Amino acid sequence: MGGTEHELNREHQVLRRTLGERHARLVRLDQDEREFETEYGQLVAEATRLIDFERRLPARLAEPKRERSEQFVRWSWRVEAVVAAVLIAAVFILGDTAWWLVLLVPHLLATAVGCTIKVTAARHAEQAKGAAALHVLCLLVALVSLGALSAWFIIAILVGWLVVGVASEGTEASKGRTL
Repeated sequence: MGGTEHELNREHQVLRRTLGERHARLVRLDQDEREFETEYGQLVAEATRLIDFERRLPARLAEPKRERSEQFVRWSWRVEAVVAAVLIAAVFILGDTAWWLVLLVPHLLATAVGCTIKVTAARHAEQAKGAAALHVLCLLVALVSLGALSAWFIIAILVGWLVVGVASEGTEASKGRTL
């Protein structure tokens, strides 16, 4: 059990124990006693805290994984933006035709925009997979722009951008979309 899970489990046990103790005190009191109303109010307050804790528990348990996904997604887009800039420089340094800029400049702009993607709790796993696909896509862009693969692979690059774009979109509305 991870540190966060252990802490959350301990907090849950404390809340349950406190609620049980409140209930035990309330059971010993007669409903006509003055203290009954006070104890009943405290019991309801403890129950409300426990219910609120249990409602937020799944999100709190998923938070460390979401944070790791967020780091991976952010750094993937940043690294690929730098790679795109290096490829643009390579076009000029190697004296290749400037037509490759038609592919590389939009690629650079897309990866730069990708650096601002909001990683959501509901979609962080899909967004991490999209970031992993981004690395494959960028390798393909590099191989095509450096002449190692045929220019016909530009079609695969366009399809790849569509897949990565849909997988990386951070809105909840995109969850139901298919290609």
